[in-house]
Amino acid sequence: MATTLRSLLLTATGSVAVLGAVLAMRATAATGEFVLVRGVELEIRGIPALGQEAFTGSWGRASMGSSGGEDGGDWDDPDGVRAFVSLAGRQLRARVAAPVSWEAGGRFRVRHLRLNPRAGLPLLVTGTVRTGVSWRPSGPAGSSVVAAPGSVAVLGQPVEAGTTSIPATGVQLGYPGVTTAVLTVVRTDVRKTSPYTGGGPRAAEAGMTLAISGRMVGASGDVVYDGPLAEVTLGGASVDCAGDAARREPGLTPPPAPAPSGAPASAPPATGGGPDGTPTFADSLLSMLAASAGCSRPSA
Repeated sequence: MATTLRSLLLTATGSVAVLGAVLAMRATAATGEFVLVRGVELEIRGIPALGQEAFTGSWGRASMGSSGGEDGGDWDDPDGVRAFVSLAGRQLRARVAAPVSWEAGGRFRVRHLRLNPRAGLPLLVTGTVRTGVSWRPSGPAGSSVVAAPGSVAVLGQPVEAGTTSIPATGVQLGYPGVTTAVLTVVRTDVRKTSPYTGGGPRAAEAGMTLAISGRMVGASGDVVYDGPLAEVTLGGASVDCAGDAARREPGLTPPPAPAPSGAPASAPPATGGGPDGTPTFADSLLSMLAASAGCSRPSA
């Protein structure tokens, strides 16, 4: 009897030790949920024929990891985007209130965007642009882009979602070797949600992207350039409850937060590890812990 009791105690002690090791491993490995929003992402094509140098940069960023909290945005400009873009009323917000809600968004107005300082007119101006993404356990993910009709304009001409052709001059664009031009502007308002197996949409993306290309004609009627000029994304935001955004945008993921003292981090549901597929003691306890953690949708 004593020998049997001693064996049972050793087995229980071993099970607890294994359980602790598994919890510690999962806490370290978990990527967690997160949200991300950027203010302006700008890419300018390098075009020697127009004297235009290439540029790529982003300005404004807010993000939040699974540990929860709120980020009101960082408007440092290490890339130098402000040499081309001026904003007004700029606001960014990323918020995680686990397990209640995950959300991110931006709100601002583009005073002007110029590809070069010689331009006689701003290439792009906007009214207030609002973008947002969200996910809550009580419902599917949401994605929104809002701008008043006619409030987004290229060279003073309103640009709605879709493709717009705009006549221009070299003076307006700041290209001395160009007499006339026709710009093609493709505006895409991104409102995207992605479903996961066994549940509704749990990831979302939002943002306004304008891709601008042009056909440039010189004084003698020759085509100086015909192709892409620039692309700008305003208020690009994403929320990913399962952490897939980490794989889409490596390097932008906040580091995993350590588990609070005395409490394990979110863990995926465990599978049965006992003989003939039945849950072990450790599996059962892990499943209980995982049921209320992370951003899993509640059972019906």
